[in-house]
Amino acid sequence: MNNLIYVLEDNADILEIITMILEDFRIEGFGTVSEFSAGFSRHSPALCLLDVMLPDGNGLEVCQQIKENPSTAHIPVIVMTANSSIDKMKEKGTADDYLAKPFDIDDLTQRITNLI
Repeated sequence: MNNLIYVLEDNADILEIITMILEDFRIEGFGTVSEFSAGFSRHSPALCLLDVMLPDGNGLEVCQQIKENPSTAHIPVIVMTANSSIDKMKEKGTADDYLAKPFDIDDLTQRITNLI
């Protein structure tokens, strides 16, 4: 079973917390869209966890690129945001799930388990 999760998150503290929470998975963390794209071209993860606001791009756009590509559209994507307009994102978005920050640890693990 592929247990590789790609996390696109520019906040090192949040990335570290996610890595500790998801200790049963192999986590590859990326701080920028360009780093994520380079990693994505090498391996196919079981799931992607994407922050929305990033220094060099937008996690929603990354999600759209993943879902529009026939070879990667099957990969589940969870979008994380501190933005209060998560309902609007759900209406427009292509992600499999959306998670508001700060998030509950159990909620995060349950959502991932449901999608993998």
